[in-house]
Amino acid sequence: MRILVVEDEPVLLRQLTRRISEALPEAEIVAFDNVDDALAALPSGVIDIAFLDIAIGSVTGIDLARCVKTAYPACDIVFTTGYSEYAHKAFELGASDYLLKPVTAEKIEHALSQLRHTSLKENLGKGLFIRCFGNFEVYYDGEPVVSFTKRSKELLAYLINKAGVLCPVAEICNAIFRDSSDSYIRVVKKDLIKTLSDMGEESILIKGWGVLGIDRKKVRCDYFDYLDGKPGALNLYHGVYMSQYDWAQVHNLLKTGKKG
Repeated sequence: MRILVVEDEPVLLRQLTRRISEALPEAEIVAFDNVDDALAALPSGVIDIAFLDIAIGSVTGIDLARCVKTAYPACDIVFTTGYSEYAHKAFELGASDYLLKPVTAEKIEHALSQLRHTSLKENLGKGLFIRCFGNFEVYYDGEPVVSFTKRSKELLAYLINKAGVLCPVAEICNAIFRDSSDSYIRVVKKDLIKTLSDMGEESILIKGWGVLGIDRKKVRCDYFDYLDGKPGALNLYHGVYMSQYDWAQVHNLLKTGKKG
């Protein structure tokens, strides 16, 4: 998936690009602070979604959107602006959404839910996919998996973070369950196994005497792709990793290329 972002305020451009990347870490994002560079980039590849400011120098985002739609009729247009009066023209053009600044993560999520042409399910692919950049999320056949308990999902996140290294149960308890009892970790482990088994994905777990791990070869994951240096994967990380977990201190690991 390729996303065009055009915003003439550099600070807002960086913020918007970062938030889109957190929502869609697997996407390629091309960002510009002026119309000329954006137009010059159009022939270099299909644009699936365009986030466009309305007021961009002497040219309006409406005019730029017409050019994008001429080049790629199936492109979803999302306008980001401080002006409400252009909304009518925007939706006449077939915009998927019209976001008033400040553009928050919640507004971006809403815009992605309103896409007319682009299928996020296709981008995630079939079967299991795990996203670590941004929030930790688990998808199956393009849909978020909601059957995890809070703790079983965190256990999976911790094992993914270790990228194949076998983890002693005592370490897991100390790191994420605050020295909980053995009976508690057994319940969480059982919940995790059941959820994965219901998807036919239990085999990704490596279970040994007093240890747990993940079979990296059986998991599609943005973090694993990053560690393996796969084309395009190195551009997916923008400083946010498993943001809902305090223990996920992987930023330096990613920078140095070491595995956690």
